[in-house]
Amino acid sequence: MAERFKQIAISETTPVRAVTTRSVIASVVVITVSVLWNEWMPYYTSGSNISRSHFPMAFFFPFLIACTLNLALNHLRAGWGLSRSELLVVLGSGFVGIALAYDGLTGHFFGVLAAPYYFSSVENGWGFIHDTIPAWLAPSNATGEMTRFFEGGGGSPPWRVWAVPIFWWMCFFGAMGFGVFCLVVILRKQWVDYERLAYPLVEVAQSLAETEKGGGLEKTFRSPLFWIAFSLVMLLKLWNIASYFTPAFPHIDIEGTLWQPIPDFPWMVNRLSFYAIGFGYFARMDVLFSVWFFIILTAFQVYVFNIFGYQIGAATRHWTSDALGWQSMGALIFLSAWGLWMARAHLKAVVRKALYPNCEVDDSGELLSYRMAVFGLLGAFAFVSAWLYTAGMPLWVVLSFLILAMLLFLGLARAIAELGLVYVYYRIQPHDAVVQAFGSGMVGLSGVVVLGFMHVFNQWPDIGKGFLMPPFTQAVKAVDKVVSPRRITAVLWLALALGFTISIVDTLYLSYEYGAYNLGNMGMKKTGPVAFDFVITEIRNPLSPGGSGRVMWAFIGMGLMGILTTVRYWVPWWPLHPIGLAMQGNYGVSKTVFSIFIVWSIKAVVMRMGGVQLYERGKPFFIGLLTAQAVSTGLVFIIDWFWFPLQGHNVHNF
Repeated sequence: MAERFKQIAISETTPVRAVTTRSVIASVVVITVSVLWNEWMPYYTSGSNISRSHFPMAFFFPFLIACTLNLALNHLRAGWGLSRSELLVVLGSGFVGIALAYDGLTGHFFGVLAAPYYFSSVENGWGFIHDTIPAWLAPSNATGEMTRFFEGGGGSPPWRVWAVPIFWWMCFFGAMGFGVFCLVVILRKQWVDYERLAYPLVEVAQSLAETEKGGGLEKTFRSPLFWIAFSLVMLLKLWNIASYFTPAFPHIDIEGTLWQPIPDFPWMVNRLSFYAIGFGYFARMDVLFSVWFFIILTAFQVYVFNIFGYQIGAATRHWTSDALGWQSMGALIFLSAWGLWMARAHLKAVVRKALYPNCEVDDSGELLSYRMAVFGLLGAFAFVSAWLYTAGMPLWVVLSFLILAMLLFLGLARAIAELGLVYVYYRIQPHDAVVQAFGSGMVGLSGVVVLGFMHVFNQWPDIGKGFLMPPFTQAVKAVDKVVSPRRITAVLWLALALGFTISIVDTLYLSYEYGAYNLGNMGMKKTGPVAFDFVITEIRNPLSPGGSGRVMWAFIGMGLMGILTTVRYWVPWWPLHPIGLAMQGNYGVSKTVFSIFIVWSIKAVVMRMGGVQLYERGKPFFIGLLTAQAVSTGLVFIIDWFWFPLQGHNVHNF
């Protein structure tokens, strides 16, 4: 046993050769399969959206298959399969490679860029803003190419129309992404080594990567608990699949129904998400408790708003309350700012190394040198600022938008690293927050138009996933101390380029072949109209600075988060983790709160009855839930492909 622990310690501190030809080929295959499945399932079958979590099912299932095949190869002959370190390269590459496909960015990107001329009409008044849109920012519909994009008709995509906008937007996304990556590199040591954040999503994947004979994956597959969980979920899923073909098997609804305990209380969702339960088991107890507690508490807050008719806060559904959304945003901003304050000593060391490369600070274990990370962040920030300014956004608006966006990206990435919940977002978007905070009159016409284009960053409706910061954070943790850091940097960026390129080509091809409006993507259909209706509304009915009282709730959220954080530090027994406050008011957590409560209850019983030992023994059961959810989702995709094209079944969404 002592020798085993010694080997583990060595493997965790000594990078080995992991970026090999085999691991690169495996990464390419997994990313390609993940991106295409991610898009074909909703586009062609109108089935599940398998990209909306922070460990997308579109990647989880192919990675699980790769690990299972690797285990089989290792049993056939030692050395045939990939090593654990090579599989972790596939893991890190996949987190990044899948990040921008479909709902990650691509669907909304094309939906917004193709919209301003195609949907323009006398009734909606969009023609008023056409003169403010630079020719390089969005393709025109002068030759009917955007009509063909939305309505189809066959033929290859008109690359001559798209080439210039795609090039300049790729420059923008590339600079934004590089700035995000630099910030992740700068904070890696603080989060991983000093604060030791849990990264539960990565923990699950790393356990799957233990594919050597007698390793963790084999032990999981041999556990009766794994097969009990797998069988229970698969029986339920197979029953529902049978209901597609005959009424003899009545459908059992587990995807979520609305319920309202008392009149005027916001409608809640009692959805049974095996995906949320499976990953939630690996999250900390105090975090799980705080998340569901604050969801219930803030639901009562909305209930009070409804009773008193407070328009900004009143809502029929918990996650649609504006006051709650702004309150959550304020809490998330405080979480980011507090994290940076706690890292101040580390940040000083980073800046010192950037200015004085020969000083004693060691950055040899980072994916970039601190000098490159610091100046890369500043350079990326400068380029993006110049890009937005050239597009028509006033400089002060540029700075406000970028600072707010980076704080939200950072706060969400940190929350995911601590929470381990797969469905976590922020509802109030940076572009919307800037307009409401300062008023459209101050922002100006061209500034509002460019902010409207920033809808490319969020899923419909109002779901912010933090651009690339959460996947970069998870990827860097996945390969930490097992891969030569400077070598893996190139692999991660090549993975990002590969996944994004495949997604762009696939999306344009399907759109011009079948018509984007006929594909099962709400982003391409609705994000464009939402974006430019937002612009016209803000111009015709401008809000005064402060968003008519909405912004006040962001400061309330900051203040409450500050109080909870202080209490957490001064009162060790305090049960509420402040991060729970930042998670209320967003769609993903609100819709899975019932599942979060279930897994918290189970884990509370497990820890009380058997402590850490029983918790460890219970892990195969929850990996069994995840595996069954993945296998059943893949099975439904195949069935929908052959029997129900464009009439698919939603078995994995939120």
